[in-house]
Amino acid sequence: MRHYVKELLTQNLPKIHPNPQEPEQNVFWQLEGRKFIAKRYGYPLQSHEVVTEDGYILTLHRISGSRNPENSKKKQPVLVFHGLGGSSAFWMLQGKKSLAFFLGDSGYDVWLGNWRGNYYSNRHVTLAEDSAKYWNFGFHEMAIYDLPACIDFVANRTGEKGNLIYVGHSMGTTISYIYSTVKRKHAEDNVKAIISLAPVAYMKNVMGAFRLLAPLAPLVADILRSKGFNAIGQYYKVQRTILVATCGNYPFIDLCNILLIFSSGLSVEQFQAEMIPVFFSYYPSGISLRTLEHFAQIVTSNGRFRMFDYGLRGNLEHYNSTDPPEYDTSQIPVPIHLFVGNNDIIGDVKSPTYMRHTKGLVARSVVNDIYGVL
Repeated sequence: MRHYVKELLTQNLPKIHPNPQEPEQNVFWQLEGRKFIAKRYGYPLQSHEVVTEDGYILTLHRISGSRNPENSKKKQPVLVFHGLGGSSAFWMLQGKKSLAFFLGDSGYDVWLGNWRGNYYSNRHVTLAEDSAKYWNFGFHEMAIYDLPACIDFVANRTGEKGNLIYVGHSMGTTISYIYSTVKRKHAEDNVKAIISLAPVAYMKNVMGAFRLLAPLAPLVADILRSKGFNAIGQYYKVQRTILVATCGNYPFIDLCNILLIFSSGLSVEQFQAEMIPVFFSYYPSGISLRTLEHFAQIVTSNGRFRMFDYGLRGNLEHYNSTDPPEYDTSQIPVPIHLFVGNNDIIGDVKSPTYMRHTKGLVARSVVNDIYGVL
């Protein structure tokens, strides 16, 4: 598995190179085209609903077969989760070279997850999607509710309990560390390995937009909430229309490209400007303000990886402590493999001591000097 992921990262992950004029890329402009993309390349795609303990309705997409007849027999299930503002569609945006299809051809049973709040997981049993109560969550809740629910669903559907490999990107790695810390026994019983692509946890040496904007996060969040906004990407179709119209035309396409480079560490070689409209057809998708605030708190606390800070009174109510507890990653029971891009300005992974104290850490691989967090 490490060989497959490393090979993918050094060639494909997710640097979107295709010529947007090629016919096969036209389907990427339609969000609902994910099934067509899979079908076009000969992969069966299933959709499954998962209801979390707190009532959020999530969507899992499953690639249950391979184009290669020799790999048609079911093998290990792999659960792949996107990063901040992403979705399962991100793993199919490169057509036949995409991670989802790559793993399918390698003989894995591929499950693509969607965190609560994104385009494919935007429903709740009782709460309205546009309500403040619906959006009152962060990545901590995704870790203790979404991930265990999806893992249990895959285990029950495949009968492969304890044999699942988890692949997370960016925030997807953050969530896996919290899950395997807070839900340690569940992780030990159900997850065979964690593959971390562009890992994010301590964020002590973050650069770029995250570093500059983190101190302003509480003020910006309060202003947005006062105007009725509870998330970035909450009104997805309107936002998508504006972003694609703006970033799909010169000279604004170059400006959007520069903003992506500044915010994520992308290089010119990694991301072609012509693919910017395709990217913004899918991004950002449903980022709760609580999620952004929590990341900002980690940055402004000198990289302390800890639970959400509710303030003095709120912390006493939630934690019976004036400070939020830190996530103890030292006892994570699952083997972890880190894949790092040297140009990543969000994940604080350049130091060789990063997560060195984690019991489950198996390997740390620097895959390419040009890769950022995307």
